Amino acid sequence: MAMKDIDKVRGEVATLVSQTVRETFQTMFGQNVQRHEAGWTGGEFSENAVYASIRLHQGDESVEFCFRFDFNLLLQAAELIFSKEYLDATPVHEELASEIANIVCSKVKAFLNEQGFETEMGFPFIPRPDENPLLSSGEMIHMHFYYPGPGGENDIGVSVNLFVDGKPVVRS
Repeated sequence: MAMKDIDKVRGEVATLVSQTVRETFQTMFGQNVQRHEAGWTGGEFSENAVYASIRLHQGDESVEFCFRFDFNLLLQAAELIFSKEYLDATPVHEELASEIANIVCSKVKAFLNEQGFETEMGFPFIPRPDENPLLSSGEMIHMHFYYPGPGGENDIGVSVNLFVDGKPVVRS
């Protein structure tokens, strides 16, 4: 199958990503993130966010997953693993973002290959908004997750965006 055919399994990919994001945060960090089903239309770059991207390749075609993590969510996660002294000396937020993206995309790659695709996965990278126009696309949000904020309100925690050859895959 060609990567453009990913639309045929979009629902299954969305379910797998949703399940894996929730499981990863619960298992690794004891944090409860929930998928927001209504979608979110914001696509602006935020200084309080950490971005990580991974591309799945098949021949000269690619699918890119862009993850946007709230900095405070990653900080809460890091505080469960590392000491305050270590975190003060060593910023780990980009490494955590890349690791979570790697876990999610590894599962997506395995699923796609089971469905007849022949994908290879690139290494996670930290995209920069001025270098990646996908990050400023108004339609970039594919999945969006909340986590309980300090005051009990729901904060925007994670968004996962899927692009096929540079074009966003959006819900119909």
